[in-house]
Amino acid sequence: MLPNDKIFADATASSPTEEHARAAQALRERLKEITCLYEIHRRMGPELPVEDVCQQIFEHLIPAMQFPQIASARIELDGRHFATANYSQGPTHELQSKITVRNNGLSGRLRVFYPEDTPFRVPEEQSLIDAIARDLERWLKEITCLYEIRRGIGLELSVDNVCQRIFEHLIPALQFPENATAVIELDGRRFSTKSHEQGLTHELHSKISADNKSCGQLRVFYPIDRPFLMPEEQRLIDAVASDLERWLERKHIDETLQERLKEVTCLYEIRRGLGLELSLEHACQHVFEHLIPAMQFPEMATAMIELDGMRFCSEKHGQALTHELQSKIIVNSRLRGQLWVFYPEGTPFQVPEEQRLIDAVAGDLQKWLEGKRLEQTLVSLAEEHQRSIGQELHDNLGQQIAAIGYQAEALEIRISAAGSKEEAAVAASIAKQAQTAVMQCKQLAQGLLPFELETHGLMPALQALAARIAAAYKISCDFVRENEFSIIDNNVALNLYRIAQEAANNAIRHGSAQHLVISLACVGEILRLSICDDGKGLSGVDTERGTATGMGIKIMHYRARQIGATLKFVPRSEGGTEVRLEMRMIQKP
Repeated sequence: MLPNDKIFADATASSPTEEHARAAQALRERLKEITCLYEIHRRMGPELPVEDVCQQIFEHLIPAMQFPQIASARIELDGRHFATANYSQGPTHELQSKITVRNNGLSGRLRVFYPEDTPFRVPEEQSLIDAIARDLERWLKEITCLYEIRRGIGLELSVDNVCQRIFEHLIPALQFPENATAVIELDGRRFSTKSHEQGLTHELHSKISADNKSCGQLRVFYPIDRPFLMPEEQRLIDAVASDLERWLERKHIDETLQERLKEVTCLYEIRRGLGLELSLEHACQHVFEHLIPAMQFPEMATAMIELDGMRFCSEKHGQALTHELQSKIIVNSRLRGQLWVFYPEGTPFQVPEEQRLIDAVAGDLQKWLEGKRLEQTLVSLAEEHQRSIGQELHDNLGQQIAAIGYQAEALEIRISAAGSKEEAAVAASIAKQAQTAVMQCKQLAQGLLPFELETHGLMPALQALAARIAAAYKISCDFVRENEFSIIDNNVALNLYRIAQEAANNAIRHGSAQHLVISLACVGEILRLSICDDGKGLSGVDTERGTATGMGIKIMHYRARQIGATLKFVPRSEGGTEVRLEMRMIQKP
């Protein structure tokens, strides 16, 4: 409050009329000062920039001066200058008040000027200028507090750390920081300054809401014998509470986005990997590898997949009392199994979000299983079709052509006996062509019906395949067995044979190869089948991904996946292509 001394000084020495006039003038001046301070208090919001606050001060300070029409003012703050429009350098009377903000070292002055020949009401105007300087100091403390809080509460911090940052900057900005304490209550949790104690106190508080829901409050306390600067400190506390609200909302959005990113990454990695997985066991382990880290508490979560009576578990899975989420796996309208996720019993679930993720993963597993079933069906149909054509060639067409050959030989004998040599030569030619056709039918049937494979096993069958290719196409084709081992799984042997057969046919028909080498080796636990050619390569084949538009190469991939193998098409430096298949050995030497 401004001092009132001498407002009515020397009243006894004047007449009543003069005394009343002086009193009225003093009251008017006093009212101007109070109005000035009130308007400045009211308008100095913490969100205003320094320039606007200085202009607000000038707007209300100048009219409160004794000679407002000739007064000017200037505010200096750490090298920055703000002045009224009529400010100019020159001989003047001056009043000033220092501005110091201890918690950030800001310093400056508020200066008021009159022309040199104008008298000052020094005590009264000095008191007004000092009061405004104190208001400006307090406002600077508030905005410094808010600036430091906003700058320091990043989304990477925990709620505990954010509350401590708020206390660190809020307490020094209060009127009596040495006596003030603060408490933040959030969702049942309580954070307080170190010196906070229970007891009789003054209190200001501001509610904290996030996502339109009340979640706590910010409370500031002084000892009961300390006064509050109620409007100003309440305004600061409200601003800090609003900043905390915004941080909580952003933190919630950030955590939600992080969870969503984990889910999207999980699904992306699972989908990317399932297209390349080699076996059901590997597919399930691939799912666990990406699903568990995407859960709310990955360090405690475990998972299990049940499929057709088989059970696959993630690491650390054990029997215990647990929360569980599950999703059914249905393929071709038939229940094949379930995907389960478990947490220890005392751990909360993010039920809707995690259930949605588990359902999506189960859906991906369903699609993968459907794809595997379609691949198996396609390979089975292709194999059945080859066998059917091979059987038809061997049992029907080959026999009919052989019969034609026998009849042509008989006709040759009869025509020759009748003395018609030219007609006999024609009949002999028909018989010879029929024999050639029978041999070709046999070769085709042997390719479609691998008798050697069923009778003697994979190695002799590949040896016979190489010999048959060399004889049929008049090119060089060798089979190399690099070491001794055996394969007793008929399905694996059949698929390896068909892949080698298709690769050799492609190299001849599409790559114009003149030399082929089919090799089979077992290195450690890895079985490697290689078909190398010297052709011009395969058009339409993506050698990086091994994809192609032709059905033959697609079926080669299907066959490889059926036996848990990887299939690659590798350009050779010396020209041509290598078709390379690798798989874990299932039968030891």
